[in-house]
Amino acid sequence: MGGNSEIQINATSHKLTQTLLDLIQLIAQMGDEYGLYKTKLEEIAQRYSQGKIHLAVLGQFKRGKSSLLNALLGAPLLPTAVIPLTSVPTYIRYSEHPYVHVSFGNNKAGDTLSSKNPAEIQQFLSMYVSEEANPNNSLQVEGVELYYDAEILQKGVVLIDTPGIGSTHRHNTEATLNFLPQCDAALFLMSADPPITEVELEFLKQVATRVNKIFFILNKIDYLSPDELEEVQRFISRVIHDKAGIKEEITIYPVSAKQGLEAKRSNDTMLLSKSRLDYLEGHIIDFMS
Repeated sequence: MGGNSEIQINATSHKLTQTLLDLIQLIAQMGDEYGLYKTKLEEIAQRYSQGKIHLAVLGQFKRGKSSLLNALLGAPLLPTAVIPLTSVPTYIRYSEHPYVHVSFGNNKAGDTLSSKNPAEIQQFLSMYVSEEANPNNSLQVEGVELYYDAEILQKGVVLIDTPGIGSTHRHNTEATLNFLPQCDAALFLMSADPPITEVELEFLKQVATRVNKIFFILNKIDYLSPDELEEVQRFISRVIHDKAGIKEEITIYPVSAKQGLEAKRSNDTMLLSKSRLDYLEGHIIDFMS
């Protein structure tokens, strides 16, 4: 990148930061009733100054949401059980030394695991983020943070594993919608079995009013022929335009999370390319810049 381009980017960044700070100051002068907006803007300004984006991963059950996150991380860290997960999102951040921290309400001491072993991490998380082990969040988990050494996290992305939508556990969908305004963008995960449901379309309408950028992901493409994949992509684009009220051009990113994880774990560059996971990761990184 040339010197002039870097100067322009730095100048734009400075202007945006100053605009955020000016807006925060203005809202502070408007009174306590606007305190929530001030807090939200302060959170955005802090993330921006740190060069980080919060990226929520959204999806109906059995779409492979946790599998996609595992593929992005390059290790099977998150539980992939078919049972619904709790209403507590998991924040996934970068650290050279992996660990998990769980915080609780009622001043209860937190629980921490330091481990590089994916199986140990997954087992630890299952104790707190599955409905089976923690029904209706009976353990009063307030926050779950996973710190891991993955390239996409090192680039400044904070991944957020959200509760699945469309299950019998309605509190999951409500919890996801409530925290979406804290996110900079979302990955909206679908698959070909079936391509998109009415529940997903209704949820998508609400998501579109809460985040500015949505990446539409079509998972499990390893089950589709090239012709089937093209047909499914056309169908999803048309349905989203017609029924979700999203009129701008829609880009669908087809991936195989299963192949992507396998490729990363075996250092198989050909399989990684076939999974198209690298293509998706590249666009996420481009969005950051």
